[in-house]
Amino acid sequence: MVTVEREITVPAPPGEVWPAVTHSDEVSVWFGADVELDAQPGGRGVFRWPDGTERHAVIEEVEPEHKLSFRWLPFQRTAGGDVEPVPSTRVEITLDEVSNGTRVRVVEQSAFGLRTTTIGGRPVAGRDSAPRPPAVRTPYARTSGPVLAAIDA
Repeated sequence: MVTVEREITVPAPPGEVWPAVTHSDEVSVWFGADVELDAQPGGRGVFRWPDGTERHAVIEEVEPEHKLSFRWLPFQRTAGGDVEPVPSTRVEITLDEVSNGTRVRVVEQSAFGLRTTTIGGRPVAGRDSAPRPPAVRTPYARTSGPVLAAIDA
């Protein structure tokens, strides 16, 4: 799997940015999905996209106002209720105070360091060969202030 990294600077202190990555309603706005998130170690996350796709995650680490990491579980539920195997990846979001606000860094990589494997012709590990839920942007992030707008950009 290729590691995916993105970094932005939000013109706000970490204390104002933290809710945008840990509170369900705020994550829902910029993530493009309806999100239920229990942002504590061992907590669960459920992400429901407009097309009906649903993906679950487990919270691994929480350092308030600095770091949130979670692991996508290795399956997703389709709009029709079918369960499909997809790669399990680990997402780490870090917030660092910088002179002009907060640097938000997101890194997603294979959760278990596995390469693409197939069972019965279907991919069960690795990122490149399995479909991901669609990236959906919402118009709401553009009107929800600088924190959410910067994350959505």
